[in-house]
Amino acid sequence: MGYELGLQSNQLKDFSVSIGGVKLTNTQILSIRMKWNMNNFKVIGEISFDDFSNLIENLPIRGNEEVVMAMTDFDDAVSKQKFKITDVQYTRVQSGKPVVKLLIMDVVTVKAMQMYNEMSWKKADMVEIINHDETLKTLLTDKKKNFASGLPKHKNFVMPLHVPFNVVTHWLARNNNVMWYQTRDEYVIQPLKKIFSLPKKGDKFRYNTPNASYRRKIYEYKANFGKVVETNAFLPNGKVASFDVTKKDPKWEKADFEDALGKISSKGMKDAKLPSTGDKHFYKSDYNIKEATEFMWGKNVYKTLELEILVPGKFDTNIGDIVELDLVNYSKNTEPESNLNGEWLIMEITDFITPPDYVMRLVLVRAKFAK
Repeated sequence: MGYELGLQSNQLKDFSVSIGGVKLTNTQILSIRMKWNMNNFKVIGEISFDDFSNLIENLPIRGNEEVVMAMTDFDDAVSKQKFKITDVQYTRVQSGKPVVKLLIMDVVTVKAMQMYNEMSWKKADMVEIINHDETLKTLLTDKKKNFASGLPKHKNFVMPLHVPFNVVTHWLARNNNVMWYQTRDEYVIQPLKKIFSLPKKGDKFRYNTPNASYRRKIYEYKANFGKVVETNAFLPNGKVASFDVTKKDPKWEKADFEDALGKISSKGMKDAKLPSTGDKHFYKSDYNIKEATEFMWGKNVYKTLELEILVPGKFDTNIGDIVELDLVNYSKNTEPESNLNGEWLIMEITDFITPPDYVMRLVLVRAKFAK
């Protein structure tokens, strides 16, 4: 990776990893990776360690054991996370040393994937369904709940026995035009429009700074602003028909990039124009069709522009944050960096920890250029 190895501001002050109640020694741990993404509630990752104590057999480790991580970054921020082991990979390298890689997933998602509750509500909103005593309420206790209010009520809502609750939660999010995800500190149910309207958080991320220890230094970045297939295949510039099943009356409405962008807002100043597809889209309406289609429009539009940056690790940086970038232009003829300055939404974070070094790869999104 393109960052300064051994730089103190890139290092954890303390870290602890235990598996099934047994703590790994710090010298055992080879690497830790954790990924957070606004498009999915789950948090996934992996841990690799030298198994010279034969822990894989003595514990033993066979999957579903609990992993607890407690870490303190350079700014004295503490992160405590719990996971379940979902896969165990054992390798004997050429030197004869045994190496174990554990794939992990957050506890709440694992429980939700295992939950097959046949339940029904005469009338309830998404928060009431998710934050119910017999669904996830007892599991959502170790972080703050950042839940939207005033969500649409689902009438005669039934959860079939053969569908895991994890699938139900994401179906609800799509049909309520909200994002359902978790950060290091919160469980979040909020619409994109509110998330994009949040004020920027923290200092600017800077690419060119003489201070090697600057806590928002960008080591490398990669821009993608030609994602025509992903952003244009579904929407923009078409028509959407909703159909009243009672009156048998179809209603055509405008559905284009600017319309979708206006519903969710975005950072930047100048739209990233996309070509017209001329396509038409037809939906059989239900009680919640407006919210469902708005989500489908918005989920393409908000990531028209995408930027990946590698930065120092900081536990107070979370998905859902609005952050500001200051990039330096090196070319006199073409200056794409000037289009990429300004505010962005953090869509994804991947923590890369090679103890004690800690850096993050951020995926930033928006739908407008800076100019």
